[in-house]
Amino acid sequence: MSRFFATFFLVILIVVWYAYERAKSIKKARISSEKFWAKEAEANSTRKKSMADLTLITIPLDRLPITSTDDEKLGECQDFITFLSEKDIINLTGISNTDLKLKYGAPNFPYLSECDQNFTDLVRTLNQWAERLLELKRPEDARQVLEFAVSCRSDVSTTYQMLSSLYVQSKDSKKILELIKTAETLDTLLKENILANLEKAYIASGSGFDDIFTTP
Repeated sequence: MSRFFATFFLVILIVVWYAYERAKSIKKARISSEKFWAKEAEANSTRKKSMADLTLITIPLDRLPITSTDDEKLGECQDFITFLSEKDIINLTGISNTDLKLKYGAPNFPYLSECDQNFTDLVRTLNQWAERLLELKRPEDARQVLEFAVSCRSDVSTTYQMLSSLYVQSKDSKKILELIKTAETLDTLLKENILANLEKAYIASGSGFDDIFTTP
């Protein structure tokens, strides 16, 4: 009988604990939601502010390997990059829509959203362009495209993988180290994965892992 009451008491404790945790979770979610919508309301009412601290990305068409080609995919990439060169492009990776409106004002948000989408289109197209150049056995041209993508602080992980592979082939460990330093400043969920792959490439280039932390 005592075993029955002990089991019954234990079940009651579990039910009470579960109810408490669920109520706590619901309350936490409610508070979080209220804070979000309060912040969003404030953002939507924020007046237009200066965007002087933002830097537009310029596409250097004269320094990219744009050539006449019969290759359809290559031509599409080149044409789209040329098209984007006439657009306003800003890297706003890691900044939420709400924070953009709070910092620069709600009236500026449509423009900033367009600039951000142009950046996404840019880095994705540069990545596709480089992939096709490598398929066509044009590593030097691919390197040009990838280095420009990195200079724009692309957050496309395969861009860093392809470029580091080219550096490994040329045994250019200093360039891989530069990539690592750039990747360390990225604001993306893929940052750790990018860094892990670059560190492997650095070792593969003939440099020791410890050199990453000792090279000035």
